[in-house]
Amino acid sequence: MLPLLLISTLPAFTLLLVVPAATHKPCKLVRELGLVALLLVRELLHHSASAAWGGRKERERGRGARIMPSKAKAAPALAAGEEPAAAALPLLDLPELVLERVLEELPPPSLAAMACVCAALRDRCSTDNLWERHVSGKWGHVLGAAARKEWEAELSARQSAGALPQPARRRGWADSLACAWPFSWIGCRWLKGDAVAAEPSPVPAPSPSPLAPPVCSVVAWYRTVECGEFWFPAQVYNREDGHIGFMLSCYDAHLRYDRRTDTFTARYPPHGRKPAKEEDGVQWSRIRAPPASTLAHDLHTSGCLDDLRPGDHFEIQWRKNKDFPYGWWYGVVGHQESCNANEHLCRCHEDDMVVLEFRHYAPGSRWRQTTVSRKDHREKGDETDGFYGGIRKLQTSEEISTWRKFWPVDVLN
Repeated sequence: MLPLLLISTLPAFTLLLVVPAATHKPCKLVRELGLVALLLVRELLHHSASAAWGGRKERERGRGARIMPSKAKAAPALAAGEEPAAAALPLLDLPELVLERVLEELPPPSLAAMACVCAALRDRCSTDNLWERHVSGKWGHVLGAAARKEWEAELSARQSAGALPQPARRRGWADSLACAWPFSWIGCRWLKGDAVAAEPSPVPAPSPSPLAPPVCSVVAWYRTVECGEFWFPAQVYNREDGHIGFMLSCYDAHLRYDRRTDTFTARYPPHGRKPAKEEDGVQWSRIRAPPASTLAHDLHTSGCLDDLRPGDHFEIQWRKNKDFPYGWWYGVVGHQESCNANEHLCRCHEDDMVVLEFRHYAPGSRWRQTTVSRKDHREKGDETDGFYGGIRKLQTSEEISTWRKFWPVDVLN
């Protein structure tokens, strides 16, 4: 039987190797047929080896039975409604707290593979508490409250329009085998989804597969970001790959993750008459979740002016003209000209004006220094030097060290 099956599956296997990965439907069908053939060969070899091993064990058991007969143990009966796969899993016999601890130690791909085993594990592997840790661990410093809010608003809009979060598509044969095949090859659709967007179809979308997590769950939120299906709001340091005009700045953008390169694509809002720009290959280290809820075109309310003293680190809003969005720029509070910078004699914190220094610019540069009022601070500036907006005092050493990592090699003029 084995030679016959190998001969029958050889053409499909050959087509699988010869036909390139393409998006045409005939090629996709041929590749799926090849995968089915490979699965059948693998299962046949597995069962042939099991049968051979089982026959050997039976012969050994028969010899032993002549010497010492024993009663065969009856197979335990399944509980009503229990799945055979679940009943055979000793993992489900573990105490509740132990099983939860085991699942907490699994990375997301392993959790997704576990969810494909049976209904009981699917429910346990898709709880919000379990996936909140993974969302916080991987995406915590780039996803803020604004990103989650936009995602929930998008879900509400789609549900109101009767659309599903994922594009409609016809299930292929390989998809039906996704949970039976090793996760590292085909992968589990429960987490991975489709890497390639499907063509739009006028046919109404089918109901979601029972393997798919609920669209409003935390695991669905994780999958949406991981698969690059959602542009989330965040901020990018040194936009446009360190353009000299944006050194030590941080601008609002919408980003999408690319898991193939482990980088992001940033889409910046239009600057006046200039169209929106996109930047590929943005590294994790250049992204942060917005520390304030202020929108890019809104003036930030400065609540730290009375607390600013020389040596304090801050970031301030700045824009070239009033048609542009604000960016955040890093600086340090300086001393008044009349002060000798002696920490015991300095009274700069009692002055109504605060000196703001941008020390990555050379002394004498028009961008080196500016002053703002503590009591009546509003947007100040002109079309020549730009407009300065709200101020945030940096409270943690982590924020300061992050800014210092982008310090330019040469002093700017």
